[in-house]
Amino acid sequence: MATRSLLTLPLVLTLSAAAVAWVVLGPAAALAFAALALLEIAMAADSSVPMAGIAGRLHSPARRLFLSLGIVAGVLAMRLALPPAAVAVGGVTDPASAVDEAVFAPGSFTAHLAEVRPALAAFGAAFIWLVFAEYLFNTDRLSRRSWLGGLEARLARVARPRVWALVTAVAGVLVTTSLVGADDGWAVTTVLPVALGGVAGTGAYLGSKRVAAWSLRGLGGTDTGSVATGGSWRVHTYASTVVFERGLVVFMLFEILDGVYSLSGSGLLGGDGLGALEQAAVAVAAIGVGAVFLARLTSRLDQAAGLQRLRYLKAGAAYVLGVLAVLLWTSLLVPVPGIVVAWFGSVVIGLALATSLPWRAWARRLRRRRVTAG
Repeated sequence: MATRSLLTLPLVLTLSAAAVAWVVLGPAAALAFAALALLEIAMAADSSVPMAGIAGRLHSPARRLFLSLGIVAGVLAMRLALPPAAVAVGGVTDPASAVDEAVFAPGSFTAHLAEVRPALAAFGAAFIWLVFAEYLFNTDRLSRRSWLGGLEARLARVARPRVWALVTAVAGVLVTTSLVGADDGWAVTTVLPVALGGVAGTGAYLGSKRVAAWSLRGLGGTDTGSVATGGSWRVHTYASTVVFERGLVVFMLFEILDGVYSLSGSGLLGGDGLGALEQAAVAVAAIGVGAVFLARLTSRLDQAAGLQRLRYLKAGAAYVLGVLAVLLWTSLLVPVPGIVVAWFGSVVIGLALATSLPWRAWARRLRRRRVTAG
């Protein structure tokens, strides 16, 4: 599939939705939608590598479901449903009021989301660190080349890797909670949300893995590389656990670290004179375009075996998660600059891509051509 065909559907959707927004809501809404859609497409480009890694852990028909409906539905659900759910679970308001505020009063909702942000950040940091630790400690015992040298290779061979993953996550929760407590005089209202958030994040990860292991046992598999090809609904249950993992990562990266909530239009819609429902519709449409592009780009990477040909790309994607977890823990102590959040994923993935390319082989071919020409 060429790049042109890869972009055809997302661009058609973007242009069509922009035209509708122009006719129904005016040129300002159309321009705001286009800006948001481009932002979502750029975000999708960063997320496609980890998503392709997830797809590689599945077999048909679960892979087909994941690459088509699963990614789009998962991204939309996590980006749109998790913030109101977090506000409701945090006790700031009831579920109905949280949804109502998210749509009709995004400014007020953003303030309520900020109230539960410490618990959310602690939850996300613990959960995402454990996902990263799967790679760091090579819990599936896969054969691979180390990207960062000897230390990474040694960590990939440790005995009882799942225990190491859990120990490091718990250590992160304890250290962060202690530092937050010391910084605020051990106020219960400050320390308790961080501690409970970290415990909940660890528990959510373990629960997700338990569901995945149960699904695999029902399929006759014992690890993520041996999912059966049958049509059992357990395959789809397993796929849903990995969709949940990546959806949570996307939410934490773009909603919590940079303090932006999707339905507020990332600050691009506030001055356009649009009503709350109109802002929400434009933002949801942009998120949908990004989700479609993510699904198609992930499918392209999977079909082209991009993660096998570019051997360090999966490592780069894993380290993006590790850095994100550390940034989330750090953000509980000091503000994290938006520029760091905006660029760290692209930089890490770029370095992984650059080191994966066969520079030496290309140089040898060039030398041979020069010798032949001479």
